[in-house]
Amino acid sequence: MTDRNPRQLFNTWLVLAAIVISSMALMAVAGPTVVVIAVLLGLAIVKSRFVALNFMGLSHAPSALRLGLLIWPAALVLLAAAKLVLGAVLLI
Repeated sequence: MTDRNPRQLFNTWLVLAAIVISSMALMAVAGPTVVVIAVLLGLAIVKSRFVALNFMGLSHAPSALRLGLLIWPAALVLLAAAKLVLGAVLLI
């Protein structure tokens, strides 16, 4: 599954947990503003990259596959951002 040792996987898990907890805290403190949502969408790309490369063991996969695993969540984030911007424009 992966060539990482348990210590590396645990450290990656800690980073992922820190990202989730900080995202929750940011949303609780600042609320669902456009900037906060944009930051959270960016963190979603980072989290998907960590999972794909470290937990799925794709860090040594062909570069086309690794690029596709970055483009796919980035495309979804761009669609979500477009919906956010469109919703903000239509409310004005």
